[in-house]
Amino acid sequence: MPNAPSLFDPLWTRVADPLRRAIIEGVLPPGELLSENRLAAEYGVSRTPVREALRLLMEEELVEMLPGRKVRVALPRADKVHEIYDVRLVLESEAVRRLVGDAGAQSVLERMAKACDASDRALAKRDLAALADANENFHAALVSALRNERLLAQYRAIHNLITLYRHQSLHSESWAEHGTAEHRPLLDRLTQRDEAAALALLRTHIERARDVVCRRVETMGKDAKVA
Repeated sequence: MPNAPSLFDPLWTRVADPLRRAIIEGVLPPGELLSENRLAAEYGVSRTPVREALRLLMEEELVEMLPGRKVRVALPRADKVHEIYDVRLVLESEAVRRLVGDAGAQSVLERMAKACDASDRALAKRDLAALADANENFHAALVSALRNERLLAQYRAIHNLITLYRHQSLHSESWAEHGTAEHRPLLDRLTQRDEAAALALLRTHIERARDVVCRRVETMGKDAKVA
């Protein structure tokens, strides 16, 4: 759970942190126009911290500037989605290799197993937020096997976009079920130290998730043109 805002936090964090969360979790959908005045009133700050927050979120590719200085929640682009999933595949594949060869991997495998259990419970309840959290915990546990701060920094650099795309993919009910079901076979192969099979399953899993997001992106783009 996020910490409550501190009196010593810069004012722009009062806007950037909850706004980022709202975008990533889909509360503010792609294409939603953002008003500086409305945000300033909602968060109890002047327009200056709002502009600073929006500038930061632009750098994170979560919002974008339109002609006339209008700002909206960024519409994902297929080429950007491919880039993010390419990076994921590279980093998570390396994590698989290291996990298979790590004699102390049991704690990572246990965390992945707990995430699988949490996913099953969330799916049974149709709790999309809990399912997204469990999905993230599964992959975060896997990535932790990298045990390399510079590699982990690369993953953290795209974490917000990974989370955003994860929420988008899980809005597909079929993918929510099939994607969740693909985690246990991957965990089984890792437990058996079957590197080749684990890598093949991981590639298929990530590429399928990417394709689900790209189909949603295509629909968003068409809707934006109509609007």
